[in-house]
Order: sequence, then C-alpha cells, then structure tokens
Amino acid sequence: MKLKYILTVALAMPALLWSCKDDDAPFGNPVIDYRDATETAHFGDSLSFTVNAADSEVALSTLKAQLYYGDEMVEETVIRTKESGKDYTGKIYLPYFANVPDGTATLKLVLQNINFTITEHEYPVRITHPDFPYLTLRDEDGNTYRMEKTGADTYAVSERFPQKMKAYIIAPKVGENGNELIFGYENSQIKIGAEGAIPFTSSRGGKYAVELNTRTFAASPFSVLKLNGYELVGVDDNTARVDMTLSQGQTITPEGFPNFGEWWIDTDWFTRNDDGSLTFNAMSGSYRVIADQKLQYFRVETLLNGEPASLQADGTGALWVIGADFGKPGLSTNETGWTTEKAVCMAPVSSKVYQMTLVGGKTVNTKSTNFKFYGDAMSWGNEFKHDRLSTTSTLIGVGDGDSHDDGNLYLLDGVTLKDNVIYVFTVDFTAGVNNGVLTITEAGEQAFEEKPIYLNGVKMSTVDNAVYTLVTDLAQGTALQFNSVDGLAAYYFDPDFMSYDADNDVITFIPVDGQYEVTLDKLNSVVSAQRTEGENYATLGSDGHGAVYILGWGAGHPDLNSQFGWDTAKAYGMAEVSPRVYRFTAVAGPETGSAIGQRLRADYMSIKFFHQKGWGGEFNPSQGNGLSVAPGSESLLKANPDGNFELASTLDEGATYMLTIDLSAGNDAGTISLVKK
Repeated sequence: MKLKYILTVALAMPALLWSCKDDDAPFGNPVIDYRDATETAHFGDSLSFTVNAADSEVALSTLKAQLYYGDEMVEETVIRTKESGKDYTGKIYLPYFANVPDGTATLKLVLQNINFTITEHEYPVRITHPDFPYLTLRDEDGNTYRMEKTGADTYAVSERFPQKMKAYIIAPKVGENGNELIFGYENSQIKIGAEGAIPFTSSRGGKYAVELNTRTFAASPFSVLKLNGYELVGVDDNTARVDMTLSQGQTITPEGFPNFGEWWIDTDWFTRNDDGSLTFNAMSGSYRVIADQKLQYFRVETLLNGEPASLQADGTGALWVIGADFGKPGLSTNETGWTTEKAVCMAPVSSKVYQMTLVGGKTVNTKSTNFKFYGDAMSWGNEFKHDRLSTTSTLIGVGDGDSHDDGNLYLLDGVTLKDNVIYVFTVDFTAGVNNGVLTITEAGEQAFEEKPIYLNGVKMSTVDNAVYTLVTDLAQGTALQFNSVDGLAAYYFDPDFMSYDADNDVITFIPVDGQYEVTLDKLNSVVSAQRTEGENYATLGSDGHGAVYILGWGAGHPDLNSQFGWDTAKAYGMAEVSPRVYRFTAVAGPETGSAIGQRLRADYMSIKFFHQKGWGGEFNPSQGNGLSVAPGSESLLKANPDGNFELASTLDEGATYMLTIDLSAGNDAGTISLVKK
C-alpha cells in the first residue's frame, strides 16, 4: 500500500492578495479508512467498496475510486463527500477486454477536501477471468441456444442455423460481484457491451457450430473475404474493402462470399465468368474494391496515392457522378442522391475517357434524369457545367442554367428511356478538361432473370429481385400469404396496415376495404402498404375516406434514417384503420442510427398533413380545416398556426406511440391525438 499527501497551492497568485488570515488557514488532512478491502475479483465484476472519509480541519469535497490496468486508468467513480467521518459506499466496474491476461490491477482511492488537499491510497486487486458454466447465444429473432464449454475458455453450440445470422452471446453472472455480460459487435470487433449483433456467416446454411473464446474473443464462423488471395478489411457490419493494383483483362477470384452467384456485377468494372471468377474491364491502375454484403455488389473507386482520385488537369484520374434518378446496384435500393459520400466513380476505359453504364428502370429512371459530374473525389468541387461539358445526344441534354440547372442532365422533350435497355454514358476529356464531350449510346436490352414472389396467388412486380410490389383489392381482415419468402418472422410489418402472428405464421390486413399497393422489401426485411386509386396513390375524399399523408421532420418509414422531410415523393399515406380514422404507429427513437420501427423522433417533430401525395390540399387553420389536438394529447402534441405539429414534451425512447387523425365529424372538424401505448 502507498500513502501520498499532495498539497495544491496557487503559486501564481500575487502575495499581496493573501491576508494574514489566509496565511493561517489550514490545508486540512483528508483521512481514508478503506473497510473490508477486496483482494480478488473477476473481469466484468462490479467491485464494491466502503470508505470512511474524514478531515478534522477542512470540509471534504470528493472521493474518487480509480481502477488502473498497469499505468492506464480504465474506470473511475466519483462520490460527493458532504460529511466528515461518514462511511461512503460505491461500486467500480472492472472492464473485460480481449487478450488481457490474469494479473494485478490497482484500485486507487483519492480523497480531496475543499482546499484541494488530496490523500491517495492504492490497493492491489488480483483479477482473473471468470469460469462461466455456460453461455447463451441469442439471435435477433430472440431465439436462444445454450453454448456448452468445450475447452479452456471456449464455448460452442451446433444447430441448424441460417447461412447468415446476427446474434449476441450472453455470459451469466459469476460470483457475488459478477454481472451478466453481453458480447456484441462494434467496428468489426467483438466487444462486451457493444450494441451491434455479431454477424456470424457460414459458407453454407444448415447445421454448423457457433463458437466463442471468452479470453481472446475469437469467434466462428466468419467467412474471410478475399480477392485473389488479398483479404478484405471490414469497414462496418455490411462492407469490407481492399486496395489493389489491377490490370485490364486480369482475372479476379473471389473467396468467402456467400451466395456469390446472386451478386450484382457492375459491367463497367467486371465481367462475370462461367467459373465464378471476374474479369477486370477498366484501365490498369490502383483501385479500391468495396464489397457491400447487404446490397451484394462491388463498388470500385480509382485511387491516387492511396486515396480516392480526383480529375487531374490533363484529364487523367477519376470522374465522379452525384445526383438523383440513378443508383447502383438498383435505383429502388440505392439511389445515389445528392450525397457526396455516395458519389459514383466512373470507370476509366481508356486514357481520359470515363464510362458509366445504366439500365432503364433498374439503375436509371426512365422518366427523368437529374445528375451531374464532378472532378473532385466525393465532393462538390470541380463541377462540370454546360460551359465545360457538351453533348449532341438525342436523348439527354446538359442543363444551361435556364430551364434546367446548370450542368444537370435532363431528358429532352418527349424522351423517355426504355425499360431494360442498356445506356452507356461516356465522358471524353481528350480535348481538355474544359472541353468534355458526353455521349449516351444504347447497347441493347439486358435480360432480367426474375425470381417471382406471389401474394395470395398473384405475381408481384419487381425490377431487381429485391423490392416487390402488387396493387390489389384487399378487404379488412384478409390473410396475406407470400410464397418463396424465407424468414418472414424476421420481417418488420407496417403495424397499421398488417399484423403478424408469429406463432401461427399468419399476416392479417388491418385497414378498411380498398385498393392498396403492397410492398415487400427483401433487402431491408420490411412489408408495407399504401392506399391507391387506379394507377395513382389515393387522395382524401370529401367524405373523409381515402388517405391522409404525412410530411416533415421527426417522422419516417421504416425508420428515422428515412425521414419524410418536405420531399413529396416521400409523403407517407396513413392507414384508414376504421371509417374516417387514420393511424400511424411508431416506436420513438433517435434522429440517427434508429432501428426499423423507430418512426418518430423522441426529441423533435415538425410535421404536417396533406390530402394527397404532394402539395395542394392540406390541413391548415388558415384554410378553414385545421386539425385540433384531441383532449388528453396536449401534454405530447401542440399545433402551430400554419398547421404544423410539434412535440409538447420529449417522448420516451423505445416506447410505442399511436398518432391518430379522426375525421368522423368531417374533414373541417378533424382531431389529432398522440398517445403512448
């Protein structure tokens, strides 16, 4: 044990500011009496301590309990010490990290009085790894499996698991001071307390073993992803990348990619070979290949000095595309949008010539185009406007800043692109970077191998085998049956349009009878619906039937990562759950990083309600048809004079709320309520 007395004096204070009384003031003498000192513990324990803290001369301030692994402080607890001579009790957590050997930690107790006089005591604590009797594997559906001990610090369970399974591993409390410990996943590593689930991946589905070593945190199975033997490094749970020098025409062999035969291959960069390998199509050079395992495609970026390349003054380097109405591997699953982080790098097919291939209805909108070219990597810099880029295309023009935004591509009058037709966009800088020439050529049709899904015996439509839709008449209480869809129990069902009985595997339709567009999103495991009228989305009728649409911030679907904002294309039609009554049920969540189902922000809301999926008719007091807040909802919801609604108080994150609009007294006498379920 070490005992230290540290006196802190304000040496810089001019002497003349000190009075004689100050000179005689005591610094005090904090005294620590550590009761029942604990000498042994386990990693992951909460170590209890009781300290009698006293100072006979000066009032006390704080007691700090600090835990050191070697020279590093890994945990600290601070207690206010208001009374001298009193026992103070607290706990300090003993962090549990991978690959830390059993050994002796140091518990440092630091007692300070109001004159900043400090007394420190240090106590050794022998820390060892707990010997768990078993572990529990819990997948994201809540299914649990007991993992038995198979060796020193090693636990395993063998069952029939899906090929990809996200799960947590839970260790039970060991000893009086122990805690239940949850192994999760963060930054491509297994960590105790991490919020993400561990993404186990087998080379194939079926019966296999899941294993964890509680000392090293090594786990299996994880498929190691490789290209030509080079291992990809994880970026997050869904993506991994590798920087490579590639030659045009080079064969690339992928290893460890589950269901690689179903991956979408970008023909600007690769050609798929019959043996499962790829041929590199772009110019020889340095590239970053990013494997998106969720979207199942390779994103490629040209590199310069190890970083994403920009367009050089001589026309070499890289050209980037940002904007709406296009996206790879599919427009419906990954529209690029006006987000620099999602900028698409064009493939350099020859010196100073760049290419991007899109397919009508799949990766490019057939009815509109609105994207443009930038020279700086993944940014707004070096923008190509009409004074630097020209085209003679009979399909697409370059905006001149008059009727179209300067540099933005647009469809010429009377032009629509064709479904399944391949369009090759080429930008040529051989005449200089200020004299770029854009050409768009048709390269035939792309065959689509559809994987059909049927809803109640009727085939749904899809352009990418990821998002399926069907417009159909549905009656309230109808059972919905999808064929050829595995794992429906893991799907999120829009709670106002359908309920799911997991025990009986039955989906029941909730709203009133009518025509609806049902959407099954396999990529995000979401099933939702919207009311329709013929080929259009439904509007609110004068009789109060139809649809009411939400726009604004603080609400989204299927989570808050997709807030509606004021983009009319994202306007969301509430379900008419009973005649003239519309509902939106959501879990309150954070603005970013929300989970599926968290559709209302807990801390902020600014939303408005419309009669159609677009501007025009709206619920607005100035138009004589504002919504009034129903009695009982004033504590959560408040109305603004412009018809917008905001939160009157913060919602409980994780709790479920029902937003209801009742038009049973007429469209001009509607009420709105927000209640916690």
